[in-house]
Amino acid sequence: MTIRKEILEIPAALRQMCEEGLPLYDALVRRASWGERPVFVVAGGTAYPAALTAAWAFECLLGMPAVVQRPDHFSAYTSRAVATHSLVIIMEAAGGEEETLASARKAKGRGATIWAVTPDPAGELASLVDGTVNDYAEKSAADSARSIFCRHAAMVFLAVAAAKALKAPSAALSAQQEELEKLAQEAEWVLTCIPDAALALAREAAAFHGFYVTGGGAFYPVALQSAERLAWATGTAMLGMELLGFQQVLPGISDAGSGVLYLSSSRCGLKTQVHTSASNARQNGRLKILAVTDRNDHQLSEQADLTVLLPILTEAGAALLTLLLLEVAAGGAVRASKPAVQPARDRKH
Repeated sequence: MTIRKEILEIPAALRQMCEEGLPLYDALVRRASWGERPVFVVAGGTAYPAALTAAWAFECLLGMPAVVQRPDHFSAYTSRAVATHSLVIIMEAAGGEEETLASARKAKGRGATIWAVTPDPAGELASLVDGTVNDYAEKSAADSARSIFCRHAAMVFLAVAAAKALKAPSAALSAQQEELEKLAQEAEWVLTCIPDAALALAREAAAFHGFYVTGGGAFYPVALQSAERLAWATGTAMLGMELLGFQQVLPGISDAGSGVLYLSSSRCGLKTQVHTSASNARQNGRLKILAVTDRNDHQLSEQADLTVLLPILTEAGAALLTLLLLEVAAGGAVRASKPAVQPARDRKH
């Protein structure tokens, strides 16, 4: 399946997630014990950023702390903190299958409730766990554009279902639910109305000697994921960074051939810090500034040399649309330049 076809299937996957997935996630949530905290999320390779999305969603929508670890680290250290009935969510990605299985066995040995996000419901990981979370990637390769997007989206949908079932005191929950129902339509808008802008963004990013992709809150996992995908697509070295971490390295960036892509929205909880960072980057004078945000985020768009504007959504919805836009950018860059060879870390990590 081509990258373009995978990306074009994403709106249909979102509709499935909304119509079929939410009731399934609700049933899964109601069977779990929620007395033990935190929630543990285990993932490696290209699934790791989606685990960060899960942690953000559980903390923001449920007020529930979450710990994210890679499988090796979880087995060696973090598993000791797992209590009976702790919830452990394990994500399966290409490569590292033995480490993932070992982490599941460790959690099982501690008496935890384990959920697996896996494309293979008949696989060995699924046989070890108490429930599976369907991410509606279907038969897509584990590190395909559709799988990558759907893992992030499924974690947001799962957290919304949990917040509703557990009656979490979130003022934005009803708005979040309504937005999920419209997300497929918004995704179609990205695919049909601004693919040229996405490709222009990828081409601009590929022109730099050093390039950073940064965001805070729900946008940090997207920055991490997209930097890796754009680097693969363009052959340009890129680094995904958490916003506050980028602030620390910003004063030391001296190469005039460097650029930064800020990911944010007018409803991002860290938008003030994004604006401060962009202002500092402008004063630096050596960085070219790109941005993806929405039309209400005037402060960021005015600081940037190039901005792609998305619809105004909640932070979770905006982050998912930003991820989709950058998958379109990466896919377009691949088609425009070569048939690309999948990088080693995407084949096995």
